[in-house]
Amino acid sequence: MATTDDKGEDLIQATLAKKGYTEVSKLGEGGMGVVYKCRHADGGLRVLKFLRGDFESSEEAQALLEEGNQMRQLRHPNLVQIWQLIMTPTLVMLELEFLAGGDLHCRIHDPQGRPISSEILMIRA
Repeated sequence: MATTDDKGEDLIQATLAKKGYTEVSKLGEGGMGVVYKCRHADGGLRVLKFLRGDFESSEEAQALLEEGNQMRQLRHPNLVQIWQLIMTPTLVMLELEFLAGGDLHCRIHDPQGRPISSEILMIRA
C-alpha cells in the first residue's frame, strides 16, 4: 500500500483546516490518493477523497472538472452524493456524502470474498 509523503500530507491537512474540516479517521490509502472521514464545522460528517497527480495539464484538468461537475448533479438513492470538487495543480479533493455501514466491497461479498448473487443483494435492500 502506498503512503502519503510528508509534503502531500501537509497539503491535505492544510486543505482540511482551510475548508473547516477536522479529521475523524483515515478510511483508506492507495496509489492514487487517500480517503478521510471528516467532520465539517457545521457538525456534519463527510468523506473527503484526495487524489494526487499532475493536474496542471489544462485539457486533463478541464475534463476532470467537467466530469466532476456533471457527477455532482446526479441524484439517486444508490449513488453516493458528490458535494463538491476542488482542484489544485497537484491535488483534487472530492467532498462526498458519508454513508454509515461499511464499504461497498463488504456489502457485496461474503466473508470469504466471493461475490454475493444479485438476487440476494436485492432481498437485502
